[in-house]
Amino acid sequence: MFDQVRRCPFLSLSLVAHATLLGVLYVGAYRVELDRQRIQRSREQPSVEAGKRLMERARLEKRVRDMARIKSRLESGAADKDDDVQFSAQPRTPEELLKEARELSRKIDEIERDARAERLAKLLHIPKQEALEKLAQMRKPEEPAGAQPGKPVDATAKIEQLEAKARDALERRGRQLEQQQDGMRVAASGSRGGGQGGQLGGRRPGPESPGGASMSSVLRVIDAFISSGGRGVGTRANIVAGSHDDVDQSVVRIPEVPAGAMVKGTGRIIGPGGPYASRVYINRWYLIGPFDRRHGDAQLPDAPDPPEQAVVLDAAYRGKDGRLLRWEYVDSASYPLIPPQPAEDAVYYGYTELMMDRERDLTIWVGAHDDAQLWLNDRLVWRGRNVAKARFYREVNDTGNTHGRDYNFSEGKRVVHLRQGRNKLFFKLSNGVGALFFSLVLTK
Repeated sequence: MFDQVRRCPFLSLSLVAHATLLGVLYVGAYRVELDRQRIQRSREQPSVEAGKRLMERARLEKRVRDMARIKSRLESGAADKDDDVQFSAQPRTPEELLKEARELSRKIDEIERDARAERLAKLLHIPKQEALEKLAQMRKPEEPAGAQPGKPVDATAKIEQLEAKARDALERRGRQLEQQQDGMRVAASGSRGGGQGGQLGGRRPGPESPGGASMSSVLRVIDAFISSGGRGVGTRANIVAGSHDDVDQSVVRIPEVPAGAMVKGTGRIIGPGGPYASRVYINRWYLIGPFDRRHGDAQLPDAPDPPEQAVVLDAAYRGKDGRLLRWEYVDSASYPLIPPQPAEDAVYYGYTELMMDRERDLTIWVGAHDDAQLWLNDRLVWRGRNVAKARFYREVNDTGNTHGRDYNFSEGKRVVHLRQGRNKLFFKLSNGVGALFFSLVLTK
């Protein structure tokens, strides 16, 4: 070999030169690719920063909306009242939101003060007005509504402070109702043991709030609001039949489609202008993803991505592998719905609005590969889990079934209440390994 090198020195030099050149070209190409990615990221960064600002504005809006919901729950008999569903096309400025938050805080203070006066009046056997005057004498000086001269107000921090104060008021209301309910149970027990003489004023106490609503239902609503951090869970305002608990973990199978003539349709309008159909596949969504997430064996990953905190259709975010993600409108011509850019160990989100000519109860048929959560008008109405779904997956993958034809890749169904006009739908879809889809079908 050395003899060959001595005989052909120029060949050896050529090989070394070519190897060096290839190394330089490889390193150069690698650096060029890194530079290209860096330039691309720098170009995308303004969109990401703008998305962060929009998200912060949306979070402030949500805090103020939560304060309004807290106010309604503090009012007498508000347990059965539906929340107003917000559809804001143009976000308000922090200053406008702070002004509304302060007004809501003032009204919440008035509600609390009025409730304290009623309790004090009963305790001291004095008129309510006199109790209000006593409370006014004991009241601490209120902080000024505006900032000190020359000192700007941090609207974000102030709104967070006012929302926390409102949540404290709601928790106090819940504790008071629990104590009141326990007292009523004791009084009712005493009246049963002591005959007519055990009743106060000839009237049997009942578990009702001052506004006539069921005290237990008020407590459930308050507890659900607090435990969910303001993101509603399914209550009877949305779920008519069934519960919002997880699907049955022992058996997950596709429900049968009712026999008889079936008319399929697609869209998101129910009533005039919508499809004439007995099964309506909701195929039009704004979708975003994939976000990077390790999919668990038992349940959806709990960590929220920005879209779960607030839906801002103009925002952009960093997703899986650092890619830039934007909301994309998808009008799916095929069934079921498969998000663009399918990936493993990823999370996707979808948002749409249903238009109803009148309020009605409808059945939702929900299915997903792997897992999904579904919110209707900001309240959780469905939560699936990747548990005991092997049978469901086998049925989905069986080429001999008619589930695709019947719009029926469904894990289960339940009846929900939809309002007249616009209804918000939002889903979170988690994928582990392999296939990915989401299915939502409406029937009567």
